[in-house]
Amino acid sequence: MLTISIVGFAQSSEPETAKPMTDTEIVRKCAILDVEGKYYEDVTVTIKSNQPDYFWTDKYKVKVTVTDASGNKVWNKTFKNAFLYVFSSGQIQIGKKNFDQMVISKSSTSGDWIGIVREKEGVY
Repeated sequence: MLTISIVGFAQSSEPETAKPMTDTEIVRKCAILDVEGKYYEDVTVTIKSNQPDYFWTDKYKVKVTVTDASGNKVWNKTFKNAFLYVFSSGQIQIGKKNFDQMVISKSSTSGDWIGIVREKEGVY
């Protein structure tokens, strides 16, 4: 007797979730980075997330440094009370729950990494 098993993989319609990462450093080369309407091309973004030590500070922090091709710092910012999220697609998000202040994702047309920073109004 022959039996056939069919295994189905159901995909959920819910968005992918990730837990905040702490004590992590990520370096990503971006083709374009939009910082509050000012555009930078061919930059390297270094992201460091720090866990509070509860001695000096009790806030989570994510430090972002952007350097151009010649190694000069073009933008530097520390996001306080913010978290670093990294998804399986490689997308990086920085912000609070349901409020992203920085997103780096891969372009669907060119395959390059593209970043957007909106500190006050958030990225939607």
